[in-house]
Amino acid sequence: MKNLKNLIKSYKNEAQSDWAIKEDMADMYAQDANDAEVIYNFIAQRMYPTAASYLNSRDTVVREAICMAIAEDKGNDFLVENFGWSVN
Repeated sequence: MKNLKNLIKSYKNEAQSDWAIKEDMADMYAQDANDAEVIYNFIAQRMYPTAASYLNSRDTVVREAICMAIAEDKGNDFLVENFGWSVN
């Protein structure tokens, strides 16, 4: 699941960036990284209903980014079947 791992890494890097710290957005990016990591771990454990429930309660922007990463990693059919979301 390299795309989801890359998304997590990207959020972590943003959380540590000078501009995010200066603009008081570092905590938001750290939380986004945590959310993506939680979903990654649920998927790795094949806990798809739990992952879907957690994903559905996330903010729209991070949810969409995670959906895109999952679709790139596992395919859109997997995303639809296990999460109820579709990307084009």
